[in-house]
Amino acid sequence: MNFPIVKNPYRLVALDIGNTLIRQYMPGMKAALGFPEEPGDPGLGIEPFGESFGTFLLGNCTQEEYLEEFFQRFKGRWSKAEILRAHEEYLLPSIQGMPELIRTMAQAGSHFVFFSDINTIHFKRFRDLTKGEYDFITDAIRSDEVHAMKPSAEMFQAFEKRFGKPDLYLDDRLDLITAANAYGWHAVQAGDAQRLFQTLF
Repeated sequence: MNFPIVKNPYRLVALDIGNTLIRQYMPGMKAALGFPEEPGDPGLGIEPFGESFGTFLLGNCTQEEYLEEFFQRFKGRWSKAEILRAHEEYLLPSIQGMPELIRTMAQAGSHFVFFSDINTIHFKRFRDLTKGEYDFITDAIRSDEVHAMKPSAEMFQAFEKRFGKPDLYLDDRLDLITAANAYGWHAVQAGDAQRLFQTLF
């Protein structure tokens, strides 16, 4: 997918990752644990990520501690290597058109900063899945580093303290878009790349 050269009014852009740049896909995780790729509870009894995942997203436990908790919670049903692989399979490659759209904007002068509730497993997997696509984006405000999650004021403040107020914030979740706009940011809901381009330009 190609986009025309644009006159870009968005100097600084806060950019979500999951379901904005790449797909989150719970059936992939469940399949990696040996369950069919079907909606609903496959017999795990609880949400696979568990309560400790929130602690992991906040950076209040290490990756090893999180994997150990998962291992213990399911009484060693899977090895830690299998658990790690299952978490990696939760993510799919880039959403069609998004690498081209983001690069078009970057070439027109946008500076992008990742603004994401994310953890070390999924950030590394994101980088592995998107080699050559978003490598030029090196700045990030991450929940596991701020120890807060969107739409908390701490996340918005952490971004502004380091980079200033963004000219644009892209996220897939409408609740976060609404919260960001209420905070005073210019936020637009991401989705189909072509429609997003038409909305922005």
